[in-house]
Amino acid sequence: MANPPTTVTASHWNTPGRRLLLAVALGVIPAALVAPAGRLGVAMALVLLAPGFLIERRLAPSQPMLARLSLWLALSLSLVPLAYQWLHVAGLALGAPGLWLAAAVLAGATLVCAWCDLDASPDRGPEGAGPRWAGALTTLIFALTLWNRFAQIEGLAFPPWVDPVHHALLIRVAAETGMAPLSLEPYLPVQDLPYHWGYHVTIATLLRLSGLDLPRTLLVSGQILNALNALTVAGLALSLWRRPLAAPVAALIVGLVSLMPAYYLSWGRYTQLAGLLMLPGLAIAWNAALHHRGRGWWLAVALCLAGLNLVHIRMLIFGLLLMAALGLVWATGQPWAALRARLPGVLAAVAAAVALTAPWLALITNRALLPAAAAGELAGGGSYNALNENLLWIAPNRLLVALALGGALLALWRRERAGAALLIWVGLLVLATNPWLLGYALPAAGAVALINGLLRRAPLLALAGAVLLLLNPALVTLPYLWLLPNDVLVISLFLPLALLIGGGAALALRWLEETRPRLRPFLMPATAVVVLALGLWGANNSRSVINPVTLLVRPGEPAALAWAAAETPPDARFLVNAAPWLPGARRGADGGWWLLPLAGRWTSAPPVVYVYGAPEYVAHVNAMADTVIGYGPGQEQAIFDLIRAEGITHIYLVDGSGPLQAGLFAGRPGFVQVYGRDGVTIFAVEDVGVGR
Repeated sequence: MANPPTTVTASHWNTPGRRLLLAVALGVIPAALVAPAGRLGVAMALVLLAPGFLIERRLAPSQPMLARLSLWLALSLSLVPLAYQWLHVAGLALGAPGLWLAAAVLAGATLVCAWCDLDASPDRGPEGAGPRWAGALTTLIFALTLWNRFAQIEGLAFPPWVDPVHHALLIRVAAETGMAPLSLEPYLPVQDLPYHWGYHVTIATLLRLSGLDLPRTLLVSGQILNALNALTVAGLALSLWRRPLAAPVAALIVGLVSLMPAYYLSWGRYTQLAGLLMLPGLAIAWNAALHHRGRGWWLAVALCLAGLNLVHIRMLIFGLLLMAALGLVWATGQPWAALRARLPGVLAAVAAAVALTAPWLALITNRALLPAAAAGELAGGGSYNALNENLLWIAPNRLLVALALGGALLALWRRERAGAALLIWVGLLVLATNPWLLGYALPAAGAVALINGLLRRAPLLALAGAVLLLLNPALVTLPYLWLLPNDVLVISLFLPLALLIGGGAALALRWLEETRPRLRPFLMPATAVVVLALGLWGANNSRSVINPVTLLVRPGEPAALAWAAAETPPDARFLVNAAPWLPGARRGADGGWWLLPLAGRWTSAPPVVYVYGAPEYVAHVNAMADTVIGYGPGQEQAIFDLIRAEGITHIYLVDGSGPLQAGLFAGRPGFVQVYGRDGVTIFAVEDVGVGR
């Protein structure tokens, strides 16, 4: 008998999920047409979610929606830079037609796949009340976080501090060339740049799709990425603890209570922020691969590892240590057969990640690691690795650490593997940033092994214990690693703290439900009220997180920078104020430092990625900056000599910022004031014989 013809009923087209998808799709059109800021929002949704969604939906997605969202973000932030890397290897640039075609195909494929997935079959059982209210609460916390992040940049025209200046240059190069910014020419004489650029090509893609100006793109996208950390940590908390309350509580800590990562705004630490945003997705994929043995999950692990390698190598190390902690806890009690079954997948994922980023690994090995090893610079020490206790115990960290320890103890008491894994992860992070601690931990382990070996008459175990006993501080001193200073760990602790606090809160609620059944109807509403109240309190306390010291661009400078970009020739050469920075680098002292990435104008103090140039070039730049930094009364001739030697055509000065002030040049022959407003003065140099 023939099968009856397939018919499409109205219910297939009128499910709630599909109605929502249509509403969102139709809402995108006016958002994209109204202004560049609206296009940036649409572009971020497309670039940060769609590639990961298309990959993850093929992995038998059995994760909760929050966990899936974390995977989408991690995979998307990996796939975009991987595409740029291999296009660069092939010698291809992503021109405007190719970019818009790729965006259109990506949007179309995403809409079709989402439409197919949103069938809302009637045979699916209703979702439990717990997950529903936890999901709604997490959404409210994220919305409040996003509002708060935008409130923090109200009135701000440029990102604060040092890092955004070279981030802007790399983004400009990637946007102009359509390629990975491995060469900074013609702006700086730097080739084969060994600086992670995965974040920059993603933002360059958003810049090109939106048409928003570069500083605003950095600020807005940075705050959205910052807020998204609350969602990804919530997704990981839900995946690890398997209890709904863990998600909104973890989101609350990251988004509204902890000073980090909100304070990243003051530093412009966008690359580390992007790397941290990817860690939850990596951990979720790794856990799924260990427990489900699906080949697709090993591919997801490989993609996330490869992406982290391009986005932030320090966060790659953090991710590997998190994988080690989760793997150790999972392996406990597993039969050897299960361990052997997972080994090929682990090796394949690592090998695939290495192969996917082989060009980048070869570059940083030849340009950074081998030269540093030859110069004996891999080991750190001194103030670079010193623990900043003021940063560690900044409010409200003492309370958060106490709550996290309480959550960890409760998890251990309840024999929750997630708590053990997170504690091991923190321990591994502390050891990685402070290797000297191994000098105390290894002898203790050696003593235990030696005693057990002697008692059990196991000579190999006893010998291993004796060797470990020799690795003690009296005989072996382990150095700090230059790559992992303590401050990087301190400002990243919000992630494990939030996960432990979220899990602890969920376990406490579970305990109350078990021991106080009469209170059960009131626990969920009461918990929701408490979480929202804490969220409002945190939002009010953290509306201002910017350290005024980090605001290099003064209120009157955006207009001056726009004037310089429009009214000076492209080959203009600007003398700008400088300030000390790291031992081998100098930085700008005011908004004049932005002239290179913003307007393409040469400046005497370039973005700090100049340190990757040839040694003689780096020494020359430092000498120019030191001449400015060391200026004092009676040293005018040194400044005039610098102006002549470097062919300076313009001088950019801000009242009260830096050693050079307008009085040094005002009224002096050879200098003509061409701009003066709101404390900013720009001089044109008209006589190469200035100062004579």
